[in-house]
Amino acid sequence: MLQLRQVDYRIKSQDILKNISFDTTKGELIAVVGANGAGKSTLMKLISQEYLPTQGKIAWKGTPFAKTTSKQMAYERAILTQNIHMSQDFPVEEVVLMGRYPHFKHQPGKYDWEVVQKVSEQTGIQPLAKRNYASLSGGEKQRVQLARALAQLHQQTAATTSKLLLLDEPLNNLDIRYQHRCLQLTKGFAHNGNIVLLVIHDLNLAALYADKILLLHQGKLEAYGTPKEVLTEQCLNKCYQFSVKVATHPYHHCPVVYFGDFDKLPYQSSIHQHQTII
Repeated sequence: MLQLRQVDYRIKSQDILKNISFDTTKGELIAVVGANGAGKSTLMKLISQEYLPTQGKIAWKGTPFAKTTSKQMAYERAILTQNIHMSQDFPVEEVVLMGRYPHFKHQPGKYDWEVVQKVSEQTGIQPLAKRNYASLSGGEKQRVQLARALAQLHQQTAATTSKLLLLDEPLNNLDIRYQHRCLQLTKGFAHNGNIVLLVIHDLNLAALYADKILLLHQGKLEAYGTPKEVLTEQCLNKCYQFSVKVATHPYHHCPVVYFGDFDKLPYQSSIHQHQTII
């Protein structure tokens, strides 16, 4: 489905991403993780074609991105980026409707509005439909943008065409309830024969929901596989430069990651520093 082969991205003489290669299979939710500056958002911008690789190839369904059209990809790929700014204020339902723009020429049809209704219910934003977007909280805006992306990929025909959903830190500003709702929704979307790539910082949520985890470290692909294969103490200690312990969740049987200095209570080092200063 989505294939990257020896992809580099460089700004002047600095390598941001180096020799990235991986394949995806339909039906997968893939969590992209790594420390700050590891290259996660850059990878998403390459796959969304906001950036062009310095070297290497990216292909979708066997066709290199260079040979696809923007119209084709608008039907098959939707993107939720960080820090979305809108130049004008619109009612929430119209922001969600923007996801349907590739599907109609002049005016939205009945089906387009039905899709808006459906994804609004799925993301819990239906009560906000008539509110102006600018008046929403950060978490509400995030859910509106997720609904827009889902609306874009909703198809009317019975024939199933695999779609690609790219989410760069979709859990920003969401409370616990909506973090899980977002991940449940996107995992369901993936398991309907699509692919979801999402950037996430919470490794335990990644372990719980992701089919595969892609771990970046200093612009390189450190590990790619199931949560149990990737979330090892050796990998995480190296990539995060912090003490890590990995156990098994007692109910879900996925990895559980604990961070910290396990020889001290969390506050001891800060108290010691404070006493030294005094």
